Amino acid sequence: MTTDKNGFDEQKSLKKATSKAKRRAYKKIGFLWHLVVFVLVNAAIVVINFVYSPEYLWFIWVLGGWGFGFALHAFSTFSSGQMTENMIEREIEREKSRK
Repeated sequence: MTTDKNGFDEQKSLKKATSKAKRRAYKKIGFLWHLVVFVLVNAAIVVINFVYSPEYLWFIWVLGGWGFGFALHAFSTFSSGQMTENMIEREIEREKSRK
């Protein structure tokens, strides 16, 4: 059985890396679907607003609210994963130093 420089089984390391990669890929796919739905639905809402009630631009409220949620989804998909990984690594190091 082979081990890496940290003494972990290489197969376990590979499985863990594969699992993380799949999870990230699925998060990105979910984000892309959210983007498609966001664009299509909001385009339809803008058209409906201009056709039926052009005197009041209410689509801005829908776009703003959903856009805020969409921005949070983007942040969680592309940014916070690395933050979480760094936090986990710091906690692991902290635990190792306690022993």
